[in-house]
Amino acid sequence: MSCSGGKIPEDADPENPLWQFACRFWALPRAQQTCLELQELGWSVTRILCAAWLTSCRRRFSGHEADAVTSWRKQVTEPLRSARKYITKNDSRTAKVRESIARSELEAERVELALAYQALVSDTSTGSGEEATASLARNNLFAAAPENTMDNGTGRMLDTLARELSTLSNGDNKPC
Repeated sequence: MSCSGGKIPEDADPENPLWQFACRFWALPRAQQTCLELQELGWSVTRILCAAWLTSCRRRFSGHEADAVTSWRKQVTEPLRSARKYITKNDSRTAKVRESIARSELEAERVELALAYQALVSDTSTGSGEEATASLARNNLFAAAPENTMDNGTGRMLDTLARELSTLSNGDNKPC
């Protein structure tokens, strides 16, 4: 799967089960806050969401990411995030611009998750077997980590995400 020149494959559905899961997971206050804290430490929230979704599907996350996902993040999502962060919060003169960029950033993340979903469902790797959900969650989240970012504080954040994840079930989010 490629995303040459920003062209998104026709079958990349933004309303996919990964996006639906991400919306449910993001609605959990501790999950959202912890993801944002990890993002400030250099983590990709998309990778965290992929790891969490695969855990809900009882599948391992290898940490490998399709080139299309990485390219989209670097060329589209991250520049939008940088622009949003550059604009001062609570400044009425720039509020509309900042809000517009924030909406665009969310839509870029949605496309990023559509690309990730395409890659993840085409991956035929095996499930997790009998591995306990908490252990699988921690291992999957660890696989989502950028290099050299694990310390006690980060470990506690991963434990928080694993606990939040245990409150969700996969529900109708098929296929996994």
